[in-house]
Amino acid sequence: MTMWHRLLRNLNENHDQTIAGIAIATIGTALLRDRNYFFWPPEWTLFMNDKRLDLAIIILGLLIAFDSMLIKRHRGWRMFILIVGAWTMWCLICIQLGHAIGAGEFRMDLTVIGEAVISILCLYGIYQS
Repeated sequence: MTMWHRLLRNLNENHDQTIAGIAIATIGTALLRDRNYFFWPPEWTLFMNDKRLDLAIIILGLLIAFDSMLIKRHRGWRMFILIVGAWTMWCLICIQLGHAIGAGEFRMDLTVIGEAVISILCLYGIYQS
């Protein structure tokens, strides 16, 4: 079997993990581009809008997506990055719900829904491992 066939087979078998990884990397990229996305509580804005956190989210997403292309040899590693991915999405959800409750700003409602779906994909990937 050629390398491309194996890669496509792995992507097909792990499509949920691939989608989650790409989505997490895309969220990290969007956060990196918007330096003022988080605004409440004001004391935490510098920390929450830190470029290093955004880059870590991008790297995490790329690791999850790249891992979906590989043969499942390292179950522990796969479970670890998927747990970190789901945990990261739930942290973002909590922060965004904090904006809704604390600041009365509901513009992040669609991203909360999307991040909940991504976390479910991560949890499903853990279940499949």
